Amino acid sequence: MSGVVLIDKNAGSLTGAALRGGDVVVSGDVGARSGIDQKGGTILVGGNAGMMTGFMLQRGRQIICGNVGGGLGDSMYDGAIYVGGKITSLGVDCVEAELTPTDDEFLARKLGIYGIEPPGAFRKFVCGRKLWNYDNLEPAERKLVL
Repeated sequence: MSGVVLIDKNAGSLTGAALRGGDVVVSGDVGARSGIDQKGGTILVGGNAGMMTGFMLQRGRQIICGNVGGGLGDSMYDGAIYVGGKITSLGVDCVEAELTPTDDEFLARKLGIYGIEPPGAFRKFVCGRKLWNYDNLEPAERKLVL
């Protein structure tokens, strides 16, 4: 819910699962599905991240200084993922967005707090909102309702 968790080396899969607030800072690498169902807070990774990082991200931010495996941000609803390295592939409905001065300030502040060297340029990824169709009925449902 709040506070800071500092990990000096690597962390396994599901790091920061369902995080709601605070910061999770990993100096090394994280495994697959880090930040799954994240609802707030910040996950900061000094190294690489495994596949499906940011799966179903609902809110919050992730900063990955290294490379990321396939399926980045798959089925995310909101939030932002910043990546400093290469990305194997984007997940469903994850799109690249333009970095703003507010993003630059956020990244510099968070990296500075934890003494993590920036990797150079970051790229920002957000929800493309193509899956946001909660008010639309499926064809079979429409026949039942109408």
